[in-house]
Amino acid sequence: MSTDAGFASLAFPSLRDRGRESIEARARVSGHAAGYAAGLKTAAVELAERAAALEADAQRTALENARRVEAALAALDTAARALDSRLAPVLLDAQSVLAAASVDIAEAIIGRELATTPDSALSALKRALDHAEADAVVTVRMSPADLASLDEETRAAVAVGVRLQADAAMASGDAVAELPNGYLDARIGAALDRVRAALAEGIS
Repeated sequence: MSTDAGFASLAFPSLRDRGRESIEARARVSGHAAGYAAGLKTAAVELAERAAALEADAQRTALENARRVEAALAALDTAARALDSRLAPVLLDAQSVLAAASVDIAEAIIGRELATTPDSALSALKRALDHAEADAVVTVRMSPADLASLDEETRAAVAVGVRLQADAAMASGDAVAELPNGYLDARIGAALDRVRAALAEGIS
């Protein structure tokens, strides 16, 4: 029988301060929360700064665009004025030419109609007598051909005291009514000349 006494290691329980653990845990949580809050605050500041920078850039871009548009409009207006100043004389000349051509065409058409219309003499006589001073007409001068084409009934219908006179200077369809103190020009050419003058005055 062995006389050696047997020894076994003793395990001592670890004595821990529960209150201290709680404080440490709360400190860790508080530290995490403070760090998170600081991170959020920093991110918010950076985001605000970034937004302000973007807004400033947008304002500068808008201002630059507005200046470019204003400059472009000014240049366009200047170009338009320059073009108008160059085109105005050309357009005025073109209007004059067109107006003159229109009257010339009308004159040609009227002349052709008068040459081919048997009633041109009667029309000329009516124009010479159809006005406010018809009662004062003394003489109506017409082309010899027109005067010869008037029948007796037409001659008889002319007011008493009005003399019909052939005038070789008159073209077919023309007539001039002589008054005691002047005359009434019923010639087609004279009427067209008055139209030309009115057009020229209106264009100028």
